[in-house]
Amino acid sequence: MKKKLLFVVHTLQIGGAEKILLNIVKYISKRKYDITVLALVDDGVLVDEIKSIEGVTYKYVFKSYFKKARANKESKFHKIATNIMSSIWKRYLKKMKYNPRKLYEKYVDEKYDVEIAFLEGKVSKFVSCSTNKDSRKIAWIHTDINVGTNSIFIDDEDEKKCYNTFDKVVCVSGEVRNRFIQKTGRDSNVFVQINPVDCLDILEKAKEELTIKKNDENVPVVCTVGRLVQVKGYDRLLEVHKRLIEEGVKHELWIVGDGVERKKLEDYIRKNRLEKTARLMGYSNNPYKYVRNADIFVCASRIEGLSTVIVEATILEKVIVSTDCPGAKEILGDDNECGMVVENDAVGIYEGLKAVLTDKTLMDKYQTNIKKRSELFNLRNSIGQIEDIIDG
Repeated sequence: MKKKLLFVVHTLQIGGAEKILLNIVKYISKRKYDITVLALVDDGVLVDEIKSIEGVTYKYVFKSYFKKARANKESKFHKIATNIMSSIWKRYLKKMKYNPRKLYEKYVDEKYDVEIAFLEGKVSKFVSCSTNKDSRKIAWIHTDINVGTNSIFIDDEDEKKCYNTFDKVVCVSGEVRNRFIQKTGRDSNVFVQINPVDCLDILEKAKEELTIKKNDENVPVVCTVGRLVQVKGYDRLLEVHKRLIEEGVKHELWIVGDGVERKKLEDYIRKNRLEKTARLMGYSNNPYKYVRNADIFVCASRIEGLSTVIVEATILEKVIVSTDCPGAKEILGDDNECGMVVENDAVGIYEGLKAVLTDKTLMDKYQTNIKKRSELFNLRNSIGQIEDIIDG
């Protein structure tokens, strides 16, 4: 008989954790498992992809009635929809904080053998209040839980109590595991699992022709991919770009993605007359073609767990500069062997980008060494290890 698995996620917006979930439910054995994905909010570009996978059932807790209006930023209803959703969201968070068990009882109407909270914070709290005493429970931690999860817990003890309800805790990197243990005091049944990445799919999509052209064919392109939100650090990346351009370090910056910070970033580019060197490409369902056509990939994030986009850039064998977030050194090497891990501030990003943009020997070294790291991300091995975690 198949095991019934429940994966719970916040939304299915295009993010690192959500893309990893998509890979897991796409490639995990359908002969062994009957899979349900439950989104707390029915929103995100990956919803249709999840629905299209044979053997996977999609459900949600809250309907996002205004997502079309919010997606169209030129619509006169955008601001109204955003304000209404913000009000609904605040009430929802309050319920999640103080009455998560009632939400669970209302919206989880089946019994599952294994219940997996695929994100920290509100998702973990929701699953921790499961009324199914017979299910095994797994929490998946993608980032440093010392940052950004406090709003959903009453206090630190409430957070510790939440994670102690889980049979296993899976962390996406060794540093994420260390910080989890530091915060919760729990170190038993806390595992590190490399994220499964569909290397062949990435390499195939990267072949797609890129219709845009460089503004100057003779200068290198620095590329980054992600949601335009504060945590991704694109504000300071643009500051670094401006400083380098003013110093005569020629390059072009491509930022692929969309989000709430877009107008702020557009205003900065316009105010500082960077239109010829810095480009906001918008959201793309195939960011790999941009990365393939770039010379350097940069991760300017303030916080990460194990950056999916760094892994993808590794597979595409790009020269990489990353801020020192959990997981970066595990991908690129502790001694900057396969890429440059810099201090997590604007100065670090500036020094790292300037070094690779002005030192061809350093560029060649990273270009050669990064090829060794792509072997770490074997999809079949990762999926097998994840099945072992679920079954064990």
